[in-house]
Amino acid sequence: MTLSFWHRWRKEFARRLTIMVIPHGIARPRQLSFSVSFLLFLFLCWTGVTAWAGYMASQRFDYWRLKANTHVLRIKVEYFANEVKRAREMLDDVKEMETQLRTMMGMGSRDAIIQSEENPLQNQGGPTAGDEMELQKLLDGRVSELTLQDVSLQIHQLRQEMDQRLSSFSELTEKIDYERRLFRSLPNIWPTNGYLTSHFGHRLSPFSGLDDWHKGVDIAAPPGSPVHASADGVVILAGWAGGYGKVVVVDHGYGYSTRYGHNRQILVKRGDRVRRGQILSLVGSTGNATGPHCHYEVWFLGRPVNPRRFMHLEG
Repeated sequence: MTLSFWHRWRKEFARRLTIMVIPHGIARPRQLSFSVSFLLFLFLCWTGVTAWAGYMASQRFDYWRLKANTHVLRIKVEYFANEVKRAREMLDDVKEMETQLRTMMGMGSRDAIIQSEENPLQNQGGPTAGDEMELQKLLDGRVSELTLQDVSLQIHQLRQEMDQRLSSFSELTEKIDYERRLFRSLPNIWPTNGYLTSHFGHRLSPFSGLDDWHKGVDIAAPPGSPVHASADGVVILAGWAGGYGKVVVVDHGYGYSTRYGHNRQILVKRGDRVRRGQILSLVGSTGNATGPHCHYEVWFLGRPVNPRRFMHLEG
């Protein structure tokens, strides 16, 4: 059975095929004769060449595609490197601005203070080896040689620097906000327009003629003149209080409070939040007063202080 099968196939491969070419005109016909095995050999060769050509073409295509991707990636790296460079320049400007703000506000760097207390030799700095390599590439005009890892490292360092600057600016913002609130709480304006008739400290009492300690200043003004809050705060008393007559007491926070006595009429009530310059009352002569005036006191941490230290601005 097996011998018959191989004999049969050998006979088939040995069979010859004839191709006849009959041209137009008077030319003689031509014929080509091939064996089946030869045609099969040609077919296999053609298939192999085609497969090889396809493989080489695909390899070439992958090469050009990889080369194109590398070129695009290099352009992107160069672009991001330039963006990082510009970001660093902007960050340096911000850092310089921060230094100027700290100088204006009399603030030092918290980190610098801590380092100076621990070890003065720690106040050092300088570029890293990566920074020097990057600088050399920039000087040589070889920005495109920066790798993705270089750019990634620069971005990481830039992010750290930005976090430090944001933290520092947060500290500056808190300081500015504190200074603003403190300024708004300082009683630094005259409570009413007038002239001083009695100063802070020792004086002769207008009622007994004896030595007296005056805890505030008296500002004479026409009856009904407006009395202004000398700073932002909250009214903690608005009513009659013995020798003060009709009095308004304002708590400004940060240890400061002010008192406005001898009013004819009070225009605020306890619990009201008032702003600097807001009208609290009208000048009068209620309580122990010899005439219309505003008795004005400034208290700090529970003790009266000379209001003239704070009365810098007109009300």
